[in-house]
Amino acid sequence: GRDSGRFYLIVGMENQAGVWVADGEGRKVEKPKKKNVKHLKFYDIMAPAVVEKSSRGRRITNEDVRNELKSIVCQNL
Repeated sequence: GRDSGRFYLIVGMENQAGVWVADGEGRKVEKPKKKNVKHLKFYDIMAPAVVEKSSRGRRITNEDVRNELKSIVCQNL
């Protein structure tokens, strides 16, 4: 599809079959895209800054998502 080859962070869960994703640029945290998990390729990589902020109940920003994605892609993929 049109999102093929793009990287996103999961920013929310709809149910077992659906998640909400954002990349902090085209798909902002304020308006994440709903995706069926069957259509995604998952990597066993955490975004530590986003996890830490979320666990403290703090708001995740688009900058947080962009920085984490950049770091993850550069280090792991």
